Amino acid sequence: MAATQSIYPLDSSLTLAVAAPKWLAAHQQYIQPNTLKNYRNSIRLLTASLGEMRLKDIRIDYIRAYQAQRSMKAGSHLVNGELGVLQMILKQAGEWSRIKEFYKPLRVPTRGAGHSLTQEEEARLRAVAFTKPKWRLAAHCMMVMLSTTMGFGELRQLRRHDVDMKRQSILVREGAKNRFRNRTIPLNSTAVESMTWILERWKKLGGDSDEHYILPHRPRSLRGPWLLDEPMSAITSAFNQIRKAAGLSHFRIYDCRVQAITKLLSNPMVSPQVSREIAGHISQAMQDRYSIQRFDTKKAALDALEDSSSRPPEAVPSPVPTSPPPMDFTHATFQAEIARQVALALQERFPMPTATEPPAREKQPRRRRNSLNREQRYAPVAKEQGAPRLVVFPGGATCR
Repeated sequence: MAATQSIYPLDSSLTLAVAAPKWLAAHQQYIQPNTLKNYRNSIRLLTASLGEMRLKDIRIDYIRAYQAQRSMKAGSHLVNGELGVLQMILKQAGEWSRIKEFYKPLRVPTRGAGHSLTQEEEARLRAVAFTKPKWRLAAHCMMVMLSTTMGFGELRQLRRHDVDMKRQSILVREGAKNRFRNRTIPLNSTAVESMTWILERWKKLGGDSDEHYILPHRPRSLRGPWLLDEPMSAITSAFNQIRKAAGLSHFRIYDCRVQAITKLLSNPMVSPQVSREIAGHISQAMQDRYSIQRFDTKKAALDALEDSSSRPPEAVPSPVPTSPPPMDFTHATFQAEIARQVALALQERFPMPTATEPPAREKQPRRRRNSLNREQRYAPVAKEQGAPRLVVFPGGATCR
């Protein structure tokens, strides 16, 4: 048994509270910083419920009880992510195989990744965001996200050397979810204006190094310095006030990225390849997930299918028939056509012999054998009504 357990990195006799930090320390070099933060939060929640249990003692009924307990406070997607961390820990201890057959993740609602706004709603959100000075930072962050398809997790991880104001572009890499999200994004005029304001604020807070975050962390004490080597945590408080004032309670911070991607994919002038390079998408499934097409865009697309060529032709009244003009039988063309038709008819009825075929010999009528006597054969009789019979002999003599 000891030899079997030695092939696994974790000892199954350890409790979850002891084994989870060891597992995370061994894997943190392979994951992104934002993923590491999510794993730490999941371990904190798991150890609060299952921390005192040994890995080899964790059973499927404990996992189902955790699902039921956490579902009262968190969504299905979040609970499945936390149990995904537990699954990886149990695999490292060789204990997941006995649970795998019975485990089922919670059903996630089949909906898109977020919400998109209509043109009027987005205009209202942009206008309300700059109405109060305390919302200014959240408003400019929101403008950058709406103009670049970045999420706030990517924006907060930008360092000074990632922003090139000469080329008006930004390099997304540290806050990217995976390597396919590492990309260079050009800045439009709105993004340039908001990014300029963010960089000026960064300088006022003491930023002077290319390694500093452009959105530094707040001081930990009342008069302490800004933590330029740590990114800020969130803009949730200010953003919630902005969306409430705009009457968009369903709109989340991450929906700024969803809105930007939806507008990209709704634009027929933007190819799918360009949208993938800007937003970092790698598959059609991801495009379907983030492309929440607006109702007016769908309606316009369907209206384009109803063109004039697809409609049945309207009934057009037939013209009143008019009598043809009288034919001129004396016209030379009409006379020539009659002659040609007559010649063709005669040629069909009496075909002419060809040059290679000799003309057919006219058939002579067969002579009838005369049964008359010699006198009657050599002396024809001319009969006339009431005239005497005249016989003519070969010598010319006649007799009556």
